[in-house]
Amino acid sequence: MPITSIRGHREAASRLLAELRSRPSHAYLFAGPRGVGKALVATSLVHALMCERSPGENFCCTPARCPVRVAPQTERTRARAADADTPRCDCCSACVQIATGVHPDFTYVSRPVGRTEVLIDQVRELIARLGIRPSRSSVRMAIIDDAEALGIPAQNALLKTLEEPPGHAIIIMVSASERALLDTVRSRTRTVRFPALQAADLEAILAAHGVDDKARASALALLARGSAANAIALADGDEPPMKELLDALSTAKSIDFARAQSLAQEFFANRDAAAGNFELLARLLEEILCYKLLKADFVAFPPEARPKLASLADSLGVDAVVKCIDAAVRASEAVEANANPRLQAENWWTIAGHAMRGE
Repeated sequence: MPITSIRGHREAASRLLAELRSRPSHAYLFAGPRGVGKALVATSLVHALMCERSPGENFCCTPARCPVRVAPQTERTRARAADADTPRCDCCSACVQIATGVHPDFTYVSRPVGRTEVLIDQVRELIARLGIRPSRSSVRMAIIDDAEALGIPAQNALLKTLEEPPGHAIIIMVSASERALLDTVRSRTRTVRFPALQAADLEAILAAHGVDDKARASALALLARGSAANAIALADGDEPPMKELLDALSTAKSIDFARAQSLAQEFFANRDAAAGNFELLARLLEEILCYKLLKADFVAFPPEARPKLASLADSLGVDAVVKCIDAAVRASEAVEANANPRLQAENWWTIAGHAMRGE
């Protein structure tokens, strides 16, 4: 996506591009909540620097109209692309190679599917590639996504490259949790923090995604808690377990350890699920608190959820709600710092039970 089209972080991206063109740092840490566009900005900067047709903020890559990104290039799809009636890719070869992960001067590293960590072998391969002079561009660039998933050995392996970087290389680390990284790693990067997106930006993103109903877009933007990824998932029907968590909250006063273990296993079994569901719990409780203190309605929530939210609000005291919100925020932060998500969930449900019983 061209930098001029980025929602919420356009000014920051433009400043970073100017810096990368003049006096770049050897390594950057893009830190902020999940789903707010950190990796999108990082990738856009790579395109802006390496595009061979029109480098800069309006680089030539147009993924929405690029058949190369639609399907693998088999003999059949190549034959179709040769047909005069088939739209051709508007992107230069460098942009296509960056987008498909085969550009010789660009490396993208992320946590493998089904794994909890970025592997040390991935880091070693990256280090080896960064040591080679660029072949097509003036610089070698690398993005390490899910940087919070770098294990301690992998971070230590990367440390020497961060201390004595090749002069032709720029590394961008993307992380939802700075605290998961070693102090020695953080201190050798230039940290750029990305805030949560504003509701207006999320509504515009949803409109571009095909959500034409403004009222629905506004409601989804509120539920997404500043995350474009959450907003798009909600729009696509990937509904979070709101009903199930509301049912559990309704019975939290009587939750015992066995029930807390069961909820932790069902909804908080891994880091991604735990992060999303702790955010959802915090959002639900925040809305309950606003209802109690400000008499705000639950317009952002589905109609079937509103009576249960109102019933919870009427049955809980302000102190209990505040304690539960605080515990949810702390648990979410602990999970982002690589704490065991199920243990954090078991602890949260125990705290919630005590708070709702007034203990």
